[in-house]
Amino acid sequence: MCHDMTHRFAIFAAEKRWNMQNQKDNIIQLRKRLQDCEDYILRIAKPFEGYWNKATEEVIGDHLDTRKWILDEMFAKHATEAEVRRFEVVNERLLALTRQLNEHHRTLQEQMSAIHTLGGEPFELETTLFYSHNDEDPQLFTMEEDAFYGSRWNEMLWVIGENSRLDDIGWCCGDHICDLDDGQTWAEGPLRIPQLDHLCICYAVHALCTHMHYSIPDLLRMTTYAFNYQINTNVDLVPLEG
Repeated sequence: MCHDMTHRFAIFAAEKRWNMQNQKDNIIQLRKRLQDCEDYILRIAKPFEGYWNKATEEVIGDHLDTRKWILDEMFAKHATEAEVRRFEVVNERLLALTRQLNEHHRTLQEQMSAIHTLGGEPFELETTLFYSHNDEDPQLFTMEEDAFYGSRWNEMLWVIGENSRLDDIGWCCGDHICDLDDGQTWAEGPLRIPQLDHLCICYAVHALCTHMHYSIPDLLRMTTYAFNYQINTNVDLVPLEG
């Protein structure tokens, strides 16, 4: 009996060592694939500084999707407590910024409506919250796990913005943002993992990590967000006489 239990324990320990080694090998392979992918993207992207034709944009976009999948896979397999805590902070901050944006939108809407009642032109107000990346002064959040991923964060966040123009356009527009954060989590795609089950993920995080090329590890390092306000109006053209 004792010998049998010892034998089972030895098998269990061997399987555990094998699984740990297999996971380590898998991470090494993912990291190598990530670095090869980023090298390829930068070889295409850098010479033209964002002035790419449609075909080049599509090729870069496809490889950015691959990069995002790799980083999200690495996060899902080995997310640390520090990374989860950082995710919680980012989620709360983006939710607070979205609510602040909504307040600004309502205030501007009231002011513009008052002007319209006095004879102004009809208008449409668009407000957006967006990530603004400056590759010369990136202000990225540094983490101990940076080396684990091995990504070239600053350069890749620049490419993502240039490829899709998404860090110029943003993702939250108009009055309807208020309805999107209603207490139900937006955990979909790569956000639907056990490490994040306890969180109510806000729409802004969902938009960045499921609709765009930003991975979860990218999100944890991004710090610079801004608001944009745009007023659209139609002006009647009056023909010149004579």
